[in-house]
Amino acid sequence: MAYFALVLRLLAVSAMMARASKRRSLTSNGIKAAAVTGFIHAIHPWSIFTILLFTFFITGTAFTKVKVEIKRKLTTTSNGEEGGEGPRNEIQVLANSLPATLLIVLHLFTRKLPCFHNDLLVIGIFAQYAAVTADTWSSELGILSKTRPFLITTLRQCPPGTNGGVSVTGLKAAAGGGFIIGLMAALFTPFCQTWTMWARTKLVLGITLAGFVGSVLDSVLGATLQESVANEKGKIIEVDGGHKMRLQGKTISGRNVMSNNEVNLTMASVTTMLAIGFAKFFCDF
Repeated sequence: MAYFALVLRLLAVSAMMARASKRRSLTSNGIKAAAVTGFIHAIHPWSIFTILLFTFFITGTAFTKVKVEIKRKLTTTSNGEEGGEGPRNEIQVLANSLPATLLIVLHLFTRKLPCFHNDLLVIGIFAQYAAVTADTWSSELGILSKTRPFLITTLRQCPPGTNGGVSVTGLKAAAGGGFIIGLMAALFTPFCQTWTMWARTKLVLGITLAGFVGSVLDSVLGATLQESVANEKGKIIEVDGGHKMRLQGKTISGRNVMSNNEVNLTMASVTTMLAIGFAKFFCDF
């Protein structure tokens, strides 16, 4: 049964890579990085980690396509064309999955029980996926807000696509992204018998909060350490591949300290550590 489940997980990862290649949602190197990441998730005997990877990838890709023609008109590229996210590269893949992948490898060799009881590494994995899913949902749906976003550090209105710009729509989406990861964790984690329904409910609430906090942290980092530049028409200039800003224009917010990839990786790592620390000191783990 265990080998059959492993084969299913590996086939699922292969199907995900084929889908990414067909739809060109990842570059060739991005597919390679995602394949290695998916393989590491799949070889763990618990299917929950592969499920979380799928939840993040599928929902993120789906929400990227939501009203894409409208979103493209809200920002611009460095050469003046309509904005929009191109195929994600290997750095973007790792920025959104590396902390969880490392914890999965560590958990694979250190787990003491065949089921989840009070395992801090697993909480960290849940929190990381809640954070990156919440942030992706917030970015892809928040930009469609009917009200103008405001910068999280100053509460002043800013153009759509500004790093650190938030809206009520985006904040709701962030909570939804965290919730879906918490729900998947509650449904598919192999819990020990001591875990009650109330304990699982608290897990969902905690992971939802972790995702929301992660998204807010990403906004704070983006508003302060990631430069947002607008062209002469006031549209935010997007940098392909999540790299650091190297363009001339009007600075709307932030300093050119970190790239979008660095912000994402920092946010995911910090949220993971915060969740582990909170669980350790406040949840009797």
